[in-house]
Amino acid sequence: MKIKSLLGTLALSLGLLASPAAAEKFVVGFQPYDTISYQAIVNAELELWKKYTPAGTEIEFQPALQGTVVANNMLANKAQVGYMSVMPATILCSKPKQAEIKMVATLGMSKGTRCSLVVVRKDAPEFKSNEEVARWLDGKIIAAPKGSASDQYLRRFFEKYNVKPGEYLNQSIEVIATNFRIGKIDAASLWEPTLSRIATDVGEGTARIVADGSACDNPDLGILNMRADFVKNHRDVAKGYLRAELEAQRYMLDPANWENVINMVSKYATGIPKNVLWYSIYGLVPSDSSDPVREWKNFYFGDRENANIVEVAPFLFKSKIISMEKLPDGTVDDTLAREVFKEAGYAPASPDAALGVIKGAKAADCPFKN
Repeated sequence: MKIKSLLGTLALSLGLLASPAAAEKFVVGFQPYDTISYQAIVNAELELWKKYTPAGTEIEFQPALQGTVVANNMLANKAQVGYMSVMPATILCSKPKQAEIKMVATLGMSKGTRCSLVVVRKDAPEFKSNEEVARWLDGKIIAAPKGSASDQYLRRFFEKYNVKPGEYLNQSIEVIATNFRIGKIDAASLWEPTLSRIATDVGEGTARIVADGSACDNPDLGILNMRADFVKNHRDVAKGYLRAELEAQRYMLDPANWENVINMVSKYATGIPKNVLWYSIYGLVPSDSSDPVREWKNFYFGDRENANIVEVAPFLFKSKIISMEKLPDGTVDDTLAREVFKEAGYAPASPDAALGVIKGAKAADCPFKN
């Protein structure tokens, strides 16, 4: 019995030694209810990452309702890669004692038509100028998800036009949408696609867009962030993921794929009609805009993206949201992104956008009907 037991133990040990090593698993945090994460969904659905990361790599795409949630998970090393707008990304990168985070690529940028918009209740007056909007906002109940890019936009709008709200509430995008429906708030700022869902252009019509980012020179920038230790210890995975991200962005830019993109996104952004999802990224917002460019995708950081990042930290510092006026040196590091772009053999599409631009279409051009 002892010999049999010994042989059994030996066989088990040899079996364990011969078994393959456990696969490396990494988590990508994204926001299904935010257009800056749509390419993460394309990446997940088409499994592009499997083409470019080492064999045995496992990636879990983990949804969250706000960039701050993704940021907190990255600080705790519960996620190694994260999709978010410039404000939560800046807050995240301002905490090097908790974790060193790198801004490694861009997700898209607009002049302020994604999450830098003021929406008001449907029975608000018609306004002829941003100044009229501002004066109406005085004393009103206004909401935004605090710590988000929409919060940054409203703070800048308040500062420029000397707006003094009656109350400025911290509310999630779902609560804001509900409160517009039941008449509990007067105005808010939030992001796509929930913005289009409640607005008059293609949505419920419980709110109306009255100002965008151009009102206070507040562009929208999406940033792909990675933990520095992830990039250092798993460079091949980080680079492979960026290669997949590049392909996902190119896929999104091609009008031939627009319907497929929305069909994929609708699996994650449940409860939002496909025509709203389509309009949230491919529609002309505001609908009376004279500038057809909805968003440009540069992939790596250009002068315009870097300038936006540089101005956010001082603003957050002044607002006492972060404790430093300037992000640590080396925070913006698109070395891998530029390497990936070059190796892919792509030439810059234009001086403004390395990959290309999305030109907004009219709501009537949407292939999905409500």
